[in-house]
Amino acid sequence: MGHDRVWCAYALADLDPTERERSEWLVSQDGVVLIYRGFDPPILFAHGEPEALTSLLDQVPPGVYQYTLRKSARTILGGRLQPKFELDMWRMVLDPEKYPGSMNHGATRLTANDLPAIMDLFATSPDPPDAFHERQLAAGPFFGIFEGEDLMCMAGIHVISTSASVAAVGNVLTRPDQRGRGMATRASSAVVSELLNRGIQTIVLNVAKDNHPAIHCYRRLGFQPIYNYYEGIGKLAPTQI
Repeated sequence: MGHDRVWCAYALADLDPTERERSEWLVSQDGVVLIYRGFDPPILFAHGEPEALTSLLDQVPPGVYQYTLRKSARTILGGRLQPKFELDMWRMVLDPEKYPGSMNHGATRLTANDLPAIMDLFATSPDPPDAFHERQLAAGPFFGIFEGEDLMCMAGIHVISTSASVAAVGNVLTRPDQRGRGMATRASSAVVSELLNRGIQTIVLNVAKDNHPAIHCYRRLGFQPIYNYYEGIGKLAPTQI
């Protein structure tokens, strides 16, 4: 996976010993499938040559999964995967030379003590982050913008690994009545600055292809789209023999 760090950033982070008990790997010479059980439903990821992925994906047990799949793997699963919903996504990666520097104006570092405020923020949105866990607050940088005691916006990470030198910016959310004020850019910039200060080499994020305001925000920070893929939740039927 090391030769394709952008697409495999999450999987590389899940090689970290702290994630070992939550990660199930199916591996061949030309492919890898990861079932990450740190969330419910578990996350399904695949990388490799189609021929190798066909046999590996056949070994994935039936059930409900969140999935992150490029077109080749999505095609292999075909009708076996029955989506509840599916998004057409970009994987973006930071070009450090295009990062304009910190735009952190008024963003505050978030800790576990801020979890109630984060939950209150999630409750204001019809589409809160679906891959947030409080353990992420301890693992990596999170920043938020408050007005009084109310959290208006937050940004943080999905995964981070110092040993693999990868991180994924995520859990970015602005309260609906506060959007359009540049808060997400400021909070995300604070996260990126912290990751760069930690020496993280590969910084990625995911965004829906039709989320043009978010794409504009991330481009301002120096992120560029690299891979198109599909993200969703679906039921995986048993392999037909």
